[in-house]
Amino acid sequence: MQIDGRTVANGADIQADLCVVGAGAAGITLCLQLAHTPLRILLIESGGDDPDPTTQRLAGGENTGLPYFPLDAARLRCFGGTTAHWGGFCRPFYDIDFEERPWVPHSGWPITRKDLLPFYPLAQKLCQVGPFAYEPSDWQLADAPPLPLAGQDVLTRLIQFSPPTRFGVRYRNNIMSAANIRTYLYSNVLAVVPAVDGTRIERLDVATLAGNRYTVHAGTFVIATGGIENARLLLASNQVIREGVGNKYDLVGRFFAEHINLDTAGVFPRDPKTSFSLYQRTSRATLRQPRVAGEQPASLMGYVELSEAVQRSARTLNFSADIEQTFWSDYFLHDERYYGEDRLYRDDSHSRLKDMEDVLSTMWRNLSDVAQTAFGSGSASNKIFYKVVTTQEQAPNPDSRVTLAAEKDQFGRPLTRLCWELTDLDRYTIKVAMQRLAQALGAAGIGSLHVAIDLDGGPWPTHLQGSWHHSGTTRMHSDPRRGVVDADCRVHGISNLYIAGASVFPTIGNGNPTLTIVAMSARLAEHLRTRLKLS
Repeated sequence: MQIDGRTVANGADIQADLCVVGAGAAGITLCLQLAHTPLRILLIESGGDDPDPTTQRLAGGENTGLPYFPLDAARLRCFGGTTAHWGGFCRPFYDIDFEERPWVPHSGWPITRKDLLPFYPLAQKLCQVGPFAYEPSDWQLADAPPLPLAGQDVLTRLIQFSPPTRFGVRYRNNIMSAANIRTYLYSNVLAVVPAVDGTRIERLDVATLAGNRYTVHAGTFVIATGGIENARLLLASNQVIREGVGNKYDLVGRFFAEHINLDTAGVFPRDPKTSFSLYQRTSRATLRQPRVAGEQPASLMGYVELSEAVQRSARTLNFSADIEQTFWSDYFLHDERYYGEDRLYRDDSHSRLKDMEDVLSTMWRNLSDVAQTAFGSGSASNKIFYKVVTTQEQAPNPDSRVTLAAEKDQFGRPLTRLCWELTDLDRYTIKVAMQRLAQALGAAGIGSLHVAIDLDGGPWPTHLQGSWHHSGTTRMHSDPRRGVVDADCRVHGISNLYIAGASVFPTIGNGNPTLTIVAMSARLAEHLRTRLKLS
């Protein structure tokens, strides 16, 4: 059943067994797994079936750290959430991503990959991709082989592409036809209100932009509004607990993490016949067949990453990179960053002088290649040209964080202040990765690598970007002094409040988060089934 929250009587009190806030990939997955059970479920969504500018403004805020996208552009408030503009990239996390790594401060999950493995096949199905198989050896790739890289330091793994699945479209009928689920659209949770003793959540205060307000009482609550909004909602819910819900140890909003997206190096192949086709995003247009008969085909793309052995011996983060065909102005000038569509996402106050400084320093470090590529002199002008785009894990950093801004939204609630910050370990990882990739390419006779940026210090380049993968702000840990939620995603010290989504990830690996978000949500659904004695 779907209900327009703007039609709810002012002052109404709505009762449920389970209330899920946020109808994105996490919230919809959770409800799908608990549909057709005895639970009376409320699914509350800020927007309607499609994004609208007025509702989107509620997601606004300010950026005070590294340059970042406008916050109201990076997430969508509508049924289906940000899957409405998801690119469809799917890849899982690996064993090392869950481990406590002594060289990575604040690393380690209270669960292992083994705990999550039973839920990945369901996530594959919900995301409409092929079998749970991500190694090149699992697929028939004769026409698009992985690069024959020398040694074992740098590996090729695969991404599977979802169509992409728009969860709000694909699963709308499943949610709306479930007799035990009521979906309230255009409904904004203003506060998560604990009981006086702070050990359980008593109610939600909800309002619409039409002006009516109502409350929700439920036995169990799940917050699934995204890596930034989850933290904002807990921090702004300070009517009973001054520091905010779940924030006894000042952890809510800290450890904001992103996948670093950075044009890092150029690749000049020695032989123009060398195939890089597996690593191009255009490869998603081709369905590939798994080697196991009867399994579903999928669209694939390759990427390179550091092996676990290198990560351990060199003490790096989990690095990965695309190798994309490029052109002169993209690689040396980062033209598309400054004058293409991405200009819509740049801060108006960003210094053009700094842009020019980055361009000139990049060209100076690569002067020979600039001349050869731009003016057609030398052997490089006759070769196909590629760029290495870093998409690596970010080190957990308590100073990279979400807090509340002074500016208020339409309801008088504080907007978000984001301070995205990186560490020396992030830069060091890229440096090691470029060294190992250069060795792997050169020793195999594939080509030469030319690093385009300064990896020894100084400010990060202005063409550095995030990937819209907001994570870490309500991190998971068995110790409440080191995490906001426990291994079951329950907020420490509060018996009936859970968090879903990438905000619970203590570390983010190098993989796109959606597949793991869906798997984690399915795991949470199973936990609630057991806790609420549904099976």
